[in-house]
Amino acid sequence: MKTLKAFIVDDEVIMCEALQRQLEQIPDIEVVGIYHDGEEVLAMVERLKPDLIFLDIRMPGLNGMETAAILDQKVDAPAVVFVTAYDEFALKAFEVNAMDYILKPFDKADIERVLRKMRKHALRQALDLTEDRLVQKKKGNEHPQKFCGYHGEVRVIVDSRSIQLFYAEGGEVFLVTENGEKYVLRQTLQEVEEKLDDSRFFRCHRNYIVNIDFVKQISPWFNRGYLLSLKGGSPIEVPVSRAHVKTLEQYIYF
Repeated sequence: MKTLKAFIVDDEVIMCEALQRQLEQIPDIEVVGIYHDGEEVLAMVERLKPDLIFLDIRMPGLNGMETAAILDQKVDAPAVVFVTAYDEFALKAFEVNAMDYILKPFDKADIERVLRKMRKHALRQALDLTEDRLVQKKKGNEHPQKFCGYHGEVRVIVDSRSIQLFYAEGGEVFLVTENGEKYVLRQTLQEVEEKLDDSRFFRCHRNYIVNIDFVKQISPWFNRGYLLSLKGGSPIEVPVSRAHVKTLEQYIYF
């Protein structure tokens, strides 16, 4: 279990000491700062990045509610637990997204209840983050099955499985099919590469992306590169620059 870093913020030194003693009895929480006004804690949040702040409400200067409202605007804001003797603030506490509310005098059971809630919240966040990453990964793995190539004003839909290569020349980008048909694309070669399934399409040169399924022969080329001979309607040779030779070994076992 991750050790939680906590701040204690109260203008009464005695209350800070009492809360610190309670927290010291709990193994997976560490008090990394004790402060006595809102301005001070706001100055230290960015430096020490606490997970949890035990915050008094009635303090001179910037009070607890105002401090919590400012914290709530921050990215990755710490969780806030209000610690106060005044229960009339309970509803207002949740208006600034406080995690919980403890009434003075408090005891160890109050602190443990807060920490259980904190851990559940952290677990939910972790699960949500994992789910978001899986969704993004799935989206990232979605590759277009068709490309729109242009022959003059005519638009031709080409199945990605039939594409031998993409290449850039004279400021334009082209795709070539297995039958030797060539079409202009409206995207840059970099934009095309970002959409392709990199388990099949290999950026072998700054000007070429080849469909590895069409490679039938490899020959040495100058400067320790290679030439790839592609199978298809007409003979095509595609260079592999030295910078991309190691990547080629991920596709072909030499």
